[in-house]
Amino acid sequence: MKIFINFRALLICCFALIYSQGYAQNTRSFLSVTAGYSLPVGELAREKLDDPFAGLTGSGYFGQANFDFRLSRGFGLRASGSMNLNTTMSEPIVDKANSYAQVLGETFLWDTKVSKWKLNALMIGPAFYINMGRAQIEVHGQVGKVWADSPSVNLIGLSEAGGEPITVDLKPASTSAFGLAGGASLRLPIVGNLFFQLSGDVIGAEAEIKDVTIRAVRGNFDFSESVSEKRFIGVVNVGVGLGIAF
Repeated sequence: MKIFINFRALLICCFALIYSQGYAQNTRSFLSVTAGYSLPVGELAREKLDDPFAGLTGSGYFGQANFDFRLSRGFGLRASGSMNLNTTMSEPIVDKANSYAQVLGETFLWDTKVSKWKLNALMIGPAFYINMGRAQIEVHGQVGKVWADSPSVNLIGLSEAGGEPITVDLKPASTSAFGLAGGASLRLPIVGNLFFQLSGDVIGAEAEIKDVTIRAVRGNFDFSESVSEKRFIGVVNVGVGLGIAF
């Protein structure tokens, strides 16, 4: 009798688990959080001669929160908020600093100090869902606002000839613009309405950088160069996370 009661309780638990997992795929809302690896795209990722910002951004990491609301089984709306922190590659600024040093007729060894690139975005747009049993593929396209903070770069150049050092500084700047995003995610149920998510996103915008100054100082030598132009800034984010359907 005791064995029969335990077996019946086990069956009830199994049916409840199967029902809740099936229900998770028929719910209307999904809330998820992901984090992972980030790579820059656009002009910031490619080095170009005489462009101190090209090639200045390296890899990094990101965090993102998403909310989906299904209007039908295969279609809905998705809102996302993301934050990126990417490393700064000092080589383009060092190349620029060496061009200044040529005026002095000397060569320098550079000690560098850099901060990180920051890129934040708020996006919204349509999402499409492909249901495969208890798993689900989600594909989306979005529009929204992108905010970016360029890094500070500080160089101290020590003359190989033993002369006075030279300092070269790139001041940080902030910019914002309307941008686009697109990506996809794979959702795999864990237990109940909880699911594991693997996702990939591309986020970018044509943003204007205004009055960013590179300044080189050594004794009476004081040279400043200002940069103001539009360029494409963006990231590719790939990450994993958890979510809940309700």
